[in-house]
Amino acid sequence: MAKTTASRSTKTTKKPAAKTAAPKKPRATSTAAKRPAPKRAKAVVDTQKQIAHVAALYTLEKKATDVKILDVRGITAITDFFIVCSASSDAQVKAIGENVIVKMREDHGLSPWKTEGWDALQWVILDFVDFVVHVFRESAREFYHLERLWADAPTETVEDVPAKKTRTTKKAS
Repeated sequence: MAKTTASRSTKTTKKPAAKTAAPKKPRATSTAAKRPAPKRAKAVVDTQKQIAHVAALYTLEKKATDVKILDVRGITAITDFFIVCSASSDAQVKAIGENVIVKMREDHGLSPWKTEGWDALQWVILDFVDFVVHVFRESAREFYHLERLWADAPTETVEDVPAKKTRTTKKAS
């Protein structure tokens, strides 16, 4: 019996030579990074409060109830103002949230940085960075009670001011 052996061809593959890392250049440091952050001007803060108040008024356009603005500037770095309001149905929560987004975009050129809660419509959050709008179903607002959580914050209640009715008198014929 003759043995046959299969001859394997052995190919040697050369591995690419390891690249030598070039020495890292030191990063250029800017003088702006070393400067302290500028203090906020009072006019800017007043404008932020006015914009937050306008957003609160936009919630009232869709019949939000118990609208409050919480000034959390001295308490947290998350944002400057919380706007908290209630709605009686899922459809109303959605309508209030969409109205604030559309009106802020159209009238002030502001879009929310992030939004949450559109799936369940129990608590919709609209984060505009300088202020955050919280639209709650009434039951969810009672459960979470943000006003108690941020009780140290100065609070302003925003109410819908009804238009003055003008009295018309009939002319005597």
